[in-house]
Amino acid sequence: MIDTHSHLLPGLDHGCPDIETSVRMARAAAEAGVRTVACTPHFLVWDQALIERAGVVIDEVREALTAAGVEVTLRLGFEVDLTVAASVDIESLGRLAIEGSGGAIVIEVPYSGWLPVMEETIFRLSAAGLTPVLAHPERNDRIQKSSDLLVRCLRAGAVAQGTGGSLSGMFGRVTEKTFFKLIEEGHISLIASDAHSVMTEGWTMGPMLTALEGRVPPEDLVTLTETNPALLLKGERPQPVGPYDGGVSWRGKARLPKRR
Repeated sequence: MIDTHSHLLPGLDHGCPDIETSVRMARAAAEAGVRTVACTPHFLVWDQALIERAGVVIDEVREALTAAGVEVTLRLGFEVDLTVAASVDIESLGRLAIEGSGGAIVIEVPYSGWLPVMEETIFRLSAAGLTPVLAHPERNDRIQKSSDLLVRCLRAGAVAQGTGGSLSGMFGRVTEKTFFKLIEEGHISLIASDAHSVMTEGWTMGPMLTALEGRVPPEDLVTLTETNPALLLKGERPQPVGPYDGGVSWRGKARLPKRR
């Protein structure tokens, strides 16, 4: 698998506290079947020093992983606040894209509320050749009521990336149900960990697969966790799985849906 959203780098945000924890997180990811991790610390305001520091830190973690025998490839990126994406010039924003992806930039979807500038920003980035990746849209209270806002963003050029922990109920029943609904409607292209610690890595990658097994076709599970992330990192636009008829069961007995 390829994890396109993780807070594995130490000391850059509220995620991983130290390199020792980074190694443990990477080892847990490898044991779950992850081979590549995009390290995406929060980028809340324009901070040149953070960009430079992140480049140093990821090299330090790479050295630590090699020494520990952990075979996981790391790529640097950032989880960008919408206000930054809306106000910073395109050339500068390109520096925040996932390393080697040709312009895939992770944009944090807020947990509550909605800024009208979202669609306009996505269109601007997409028109400039960047690929806006919307992180955890299933957690947004407006999208939980209606997926229309997300659909408009996808039409403007974004791709949707859900968080594995949402599938296992770690963010509540409403978020869990919303995630399955977005998959059912054919809006989700990627699933990532958004791991902030060893504990969260444990309940996002392995349980994520368990939560989806029998609920989406096996080939679509591969698409969400392997094929589409690989396309994104090669600079190609991934397509969502689904939509499905009959619904994607999110509680009770698993059942495979039929594609429309």
